[in-house]
Amino acid sequence: MNSKVWGTVLALGAVLGLGGGLAWWFNGQTQQTKAEPKVSSSVVVRKVKPKKKVPAKKRKLAPAATTRQIDAVLQANRFVGTALVVHHNQTIYQQGWGYADAANRQKNHVNSVYQLASIQKSFTAGLLMKLASENKVALSDPLSKYYPQIAGSNQITLREMLDMKSGLVLTAFPNSIRTEQQMIKFILNNVVSQPAKIGRWHYSPVNFMLLAGIIQKVSGESYQDYFTQNIIDAGNLQHSGFVFNMANRSDYSQGYTNSKTGSVLPTYDTEYGESKLSMLYQFGTGQVYMSVNDLFQAERNMLLGKVYPQKDVNVLLVPGSASMYGGGLYVYPTYVRGHGLAYGYEATFLLSKDGQDGVVLLSNYYRANQLSQTAAIQLWNLLEGGNLGK
Repeated sequence: MNSKVWGTVLALGAVLGLGGGLAWWFNGQTQQTKAEPKVSSSVVVRKVKPKKKVPAKKRKLAPAATTRQIDAVLQANRFVGTALVVHHNQTIYQQGWGYADAANRQKNHVNSVYQLASIQKSFTAGLLMKLASENKVALSDPLSKYYPQIAGSNQITLREMLDMKSGLVLTAFPNSIRTEQQMIKFILNNVVSQPAKIGRWHYSPVNFMLLAGIIQKVSGESYQDYFTQNIIDAGNLQHSGFVFNMANRSDYSQGYTNSKTGSVLPTYDTEYGESKLSMLYQFGTGQVYMSVNDLFQAERNMLLGKVYPQKDVNVLLVPGSASMYGGGLYVYPTYVRGHGLAYGYEATFLLSKDGQDGVVLLSNYYRANQLSQTAAIQLWNLLEGGNLGK
């Protein structure tokens, strides 16, 4: 019988010193890496560096050899979830691994849905850029234009918030909220500005919570409705939505972890649970689920100008510091990377800026010493180095 994880969750929160603010950590703990993610030495240490692509002429991949290579990487990393690899805008690999529901022996498949966690921030940034392209906001606007009640908000710009350089922190976790408006009110009562830290990179999800509030205020719609219309409906995404009703879907993949600290073998002995309160708390930052295909298409749509004008892509996606973080993603010369962790889920994607190549790994099995981001990085290096199918 699977045990619920709340005791484990609270223990983790205590270790990390976050107490009731546990959701902060899950919403971005490994996002706080430096420019290139370093992987635990218990697996394979490899940095994501732009490698020379196979020039001009398209190289035909050998399907069987490619599949074997990708299988080997995923197996070596004990991957559980769904993997997608795209080359020249053609799917070359798509496969589910492990169980979506271990108790009922239901396996993950190509349309399984997973929480995106912090990757949602990239969509919040894209929606803000859409409003900016319509001259409804400006990235140079001070936060005080929208929330003057926040002390020091006249010194902080929306651009600094997009780049996690605002000095803003949220100092509490709510006891009871039921709506977006209540969450915004809670944020305004508990956000603190640290003027000495303005201009310095510090990962703090409250930046994107407030940006989601600005989207709501300027659009005149709830954030959820605006997101649904402009990301999900406009992109014709069939396996995407907000997590509040995610568990009712037939393609739902349950989040898991191991009860034994440090264990990397997928035993499925502990299910993660998430309260409605926590779902609401992740306002604009970790409330969305998608399948691998939907995530690839949604991120590609933004890069190719289908959410906001393509000329503004390089306005939004600029690394704001040595962290390489800018506009909700980690931005490199030829590609972008997104990563998130929440309640047993891990989401990772790497996508070329021209939208032609991509690796998406969505996992429903969190293990601190076996992050699926490692496998995603390895696959990306093989793909961009021209070494798949050899």
